[in-house]
Amino acid sequence: MKKLAICVIAVAGLIGTPVLAADIETKAPSPPLPPPVFSWVGLYIGLNAGGAFDNKVTEEPTGLFSEFPGAPLLATSSNQSGFTGGGQIGYNWQFDNLVTGIEGDFNYVDFRDINFTVTGLPDTPFGSPSPSAPNVFDYTHPADRFFGTLRARLGYAADRVLFYATGGVAFTGRSTHTGTATFTNSAGAQFANFQGPSDSGIGFAAGGGVEYAWTNNWIIRAEYLFVDIDHHNVTLTDPVTSGGAGFSFSSTVGEQFSVVRGAISYKF
Repeated sequence: MKKLAICVIAVAGLIGTPVLAADIETKAPSPPLPPPVFSWVGLYIGLNAGGAFDNKVTEEPTGLFSEFPGAPLLATSSNQSGFTGGGQIGYNWQFDNLVTGIEGDFNYVDFRDINFTVTGLPDTPFGSPSPSAPNVFDYTHPADRFFGTLRARLGYAADRVLFYATGGVAFTGRSTHTGTATFTNSAGAQFANFQGPSDSGIGFAAGGGVEYAWTNNWIIRAEYLFVDIDHHNVTLTDPVTSGGAGFSFSSTVGEQFSVVRGAISYKF
C-alpha cells in the first residue's frame, strides 16, 4: 500500500512539472518597447547668428561720359561681408517622414554704407569753364541694417534629424534706397549731382539646412540662405546741373547676399 502511494505521488509530480514550467514561461517579462519616434509637429521659437557675405554694389560710367579720356578710372565696386543675428518663429506639420512648415525671421546685419571716392580725375566735358577738372568723384549708397524673411519649408525627417529646403519673401523696413553721385572741383564747387530712383525693399530668399532635435524641446540648426532684396540695375541721371545733361551712371543697387548661420529653437 505504501508503495502504491509513492507511485501515485511520483506520477503526479511528472505530470505537474511541464504545467508549472509552462506557467513560468507565460509569466516571463516582455522585451522592452522601442523608443518612440520623435515628432516635429508644433510651434517653435528661437535665436540665430552667423555671417552675411558678398553684398555687392557696382558703379560704371555710361552715356556721353564714357567718351572722355580717363573714364575707366570710375569703374569700381564694393563687396561686403558682416555679422547677422536675429530671431525666428515657425510651425511644423508632419506626415510620416515628410515635414512641412512655415517660418518667419527678423535679423540685424552690419553692412556699412557704401562710399566710393575717386580723386585726380581728368577734365570732364561739362563744368564751368568747360572743360574743367572736377578733381573728386563721390558715390554713396545707403546700406540696410535689418532684413526679414517669411518662408515655407519642406523636409525629410530621419527620426531626430531633419533635412529641409526653404523659400519665400525677403524684405527690409526702408522707404527709400537710392545711390547718389557728385563731381566736385578743387574749390569745393559741385559740378553735377546724379541721383537714382528708389527701390521697394522687397525680394526673395531661398536655401536649405539641417536640424537636430537635441532633446524633445531643444532643436539646433545649420542653415544657408540666398537673399535678394530688389536687386537691379538703375541709371543715375543729373536732374540738377544743366552741364550734366546727357551724362549718366549705371548703378547696381539693392541687397543680394548669402547668409550662413546657426540657430537654436525651443519647440513647444
